[in-house]
This record gives sequence, C-alpha cells and structure tokens, in this order.
Amino acid sequence: MGFGPFFLVTTNTHTLISDVLAANGYELIEAEYAAVRQLWRVFIDRTESRRGVDLITVEDCSTASDLVQDALIAADIPYEHLEVSSPGMDRALTKPTHYERFAGEIIKLTIEPPLKGLRKLVGKLVGFQNEEVVLDIEGIESRIPYTQIVRARVQPQY
Repeated sequence: MGFGPFFLVTTNTHTLISDVLAANGYELIEAEYAAVRQLWRVFIDRTESRRGVDLITVEDCSTASDLVQDALIAADIPYEHLEVSSPGMDRALTKPTHYERFAGEIIKLTIEPPLKGLRKLVGKLVGFQNEEVVLDIEGIESRIPYTQIVRARVQPQY
C-alpha cells in the first residue's frame, strides 16, 4: 500500500487478477506494478491461512503465476516480469475481513490523518467493528476508521 517505486494497480487490473486467483482457490493480498521495470508483483494466500506462510507453497506460487500470466496476456496488459509469492510473516492486511481473521495479532498501522499526532500505530488487533479497526495500544482501546488506514501489516512475533 506504500507508494515507493511501486504503485497499486488500477481497479480493473486488480479485479482481473483477484478474480482469476479466487476462481482457483487463492486470495489476492496485494498487486503492485513497477513501470520502470515492467514488473508485476503479486502476493497470494488462502482464506483459511493464519500466518501468511503456512498454506502457500512454491507449487502454489508457480500455479498462480501461470494463471496471472495467462490473464494479463489475454487482457493485453503489458509486463516484462512477474513475481508471485506468499504474503510472508509480515503480511499486509488489505481487506476488512483480514482485520477479523487476524484478531489477536500485533499489527502496525500507518494512518492519515494522524491520530493524536501519530501516523504510525502498533498494537494488538482486537478486530473490525462498524467500519473501524479496533486496536489495543498498551491497554488502551483505539478505534481507527478503516478509510484512514494507508497501510497495515502483521508484525512477526519471534
């Protein structure tokens, strides 16, 4: 969700990739495109995953890569390189259902506008209620409107 050298793909391309993956049992977590390198970077998971690295194998990445490649070619969407991988232990939370599924995990949010002068918040995810992410920050419950979240990631606990 950050904008660095990558930017989020258009809604139509995002929907195309998401639909082809969903039809084959995968969930699209993120899709990014770097125009300079003509690189599509796609992160996949399964909806029943709890850790982001527990259910996606190298074979899944290969299968999903073939599916996405075929869809991009059929839609005449240019690219030179395609990377497909699991979301990793620091997986992104990109949908309201992710905030429900990963309740209990420590997460890091980047928000805009800032809350009490802070743009980055770290706390235990309580859940998702009334279009708000509920976060326990050092014992204090904070409610952050979903529309204010720029980026959200699970923080790996070792």
